[in-house]
Amino acid sequence: MERRRTGVGRTASRVALAASVASFAFVALVAATPGSPFTPILPSEPGGPFRWLVELVGLDGVHGSALAAVGVIAVSSSAAAFVLVLRECRRGTISARTAIGLAVGYHLALLFLPLLFSRDVYSYAYYGRIAAAYHANPYVATPADFPHDILATFVGPKWVDTPAVYGALWTQVSALVTRATDDVGTIVSTFRLIAIGASLATVFVVGGLVRRVRPGREAFAVALVGLNPVVLFQSAASGHNDLLVALAIASALALVFSGRELWATAALALGTLVKVTAAVPLLLWWVAVAARRPRGERLRTLAPHVGLAAVFALIAAAPFANTEDPTLGAVELGSHEGWLAPSRFFRRVFDAVSGDVLGIVPRIAFAVIAVAAIVVVARTVWRRRPEIGSALVGASWGWGLLCLMLLGPVLLPWYVTWALPLGWLLPRVPRTVLIGTGLALTVSQWISEPAAFATAYDANLLVGHYVITPVVIGLLGWLLLDLWRRTRSGAPLEDEPGEVPAAAAER
Repeated sequence: MERRRTGVGRTASRVALAASVASFAFVALVAATPGSPFTPILPSEPGGPFRWLVELVGLDGVHGSALAAVGVIAVSSSAAAFVLVLRECRRGTISARTAIGLAVGYHLALLFLPLLFSRDVYSYAYYGRIAAAYHANPYVATPADFPHDILATFVGPKWVDTPAVYGALWTQVSALVTRATDDVGTIVSTFRLIAIGASLATVFVVGGLVRRVRPGREAFAVALVGLNPVVLFQSAASGHNDLLVALAIASALALVFSGRELWATAALALGTLVKVTAAVPLLLWWVAVAARRPRGERLRTLAPHVGLAAVFALIAAAPFANTEDPTLGAVELGSHEGWLAPSRFFRRVFDAVSGDVLGIVPRIAFAVIAVAAIVVVARTVWRRRPEIGSALVGASWGWGLLCLMLLGPVLLPWYVTWALPLGWLLPRVPRTVLIGTGLALTVSQWISEPAAFATAYDANLLVGHYVITPVVIGLLGWLLLDLWRRTRSGAPLEDEPGEVPAAAAER
């Protein structure tokens, strides 16, 4: 039943849409400004229509800390506008058609912006060149072993002496990209095109699925992915491969709802071979597959799934097999620590009170809690056998990915994208935690190059450590408390029926 929009509802939706467009344009203009705080080191000075608009409005005359302050206002406005749009989509006053149209427009506009917020694309390319140009193993060799490469001045300092931490399939893709061209600008554009294409494909996959199974949530589901500033600016414009993981998860969920179980495993296996984090929904999916079958049929049913994933893994990983790092970057990735991660906050606290003795305790404790939380999610799914619906499957993936993201040693804005395609299935608390974490991380990074904005960067670190991270810790505690309560009471992991929003009226 469609919800009739009142005059107040129409006004609210128009305000939200206007705020969304204005905030996107604001961030885009700051991003296109010469010496923007949003851009990392670039192979060439960008041009395009947004640069022309920057000159038209005179933003190119703003420099230094003043420009950084404008950037803070821009990213904050994008977060606020996203909240307004998401609220109206959930109320049903913004149609799915409008949300999809905006998402398409925003993603196309990203093509005219430079690389934003991250140097990770240079690491992708460097590892690809180690494999393709130097015929070495990027899971053993590092960029520092090839210091005269064309990418040597672009890769992030932290990653110069670090071997590859990405999935074998992604390293194969990176090698193909660097074989095709030696031009750094073209390499960057290719990775950004892959990320933007994956993000837009995820919008259509999610929109098509929700339209079929929960039409009243389509606008909300589309907006959660396609209009989200943490997706647009921090992930797609940055060229992050996490958007391929999101696409794999969204595609797998659509296949689960269609009853194509083995194809769902294929999608998740490919996602895992891009980034190991997709292994969480893959394992939870296998729990559901086994639990749906009678006791004597479980191993026989699960065998093709495990076998298919193993074949994919062998094909992708065979060229990089080695004894020095048989996990192909998984252990290396776990050894890193991000500046916004809750585990790092507690490690610093424990080190401060113990004289750098007990800092290891939070690292171990958080890892144990993460594993325990995912096991609890898996156990809850298992207990629902044999009536395990597709909604429960998708929601369990969302819970697992949220626990992994917030309890892991590294927390970066693009990690939010893993669970966003599942947000429409989650109950209020995990859904709010997902959205809230995305908003916090949207405003967590103002400066891409510390040397260019030293004062603003120091302020960014202080806000990140003492404002953003405590907020994320609060969201993590709320998430774990809700999971514990649901486990104790037997409440479902998927959304409650009473939370279904009214269907959006088509314009």
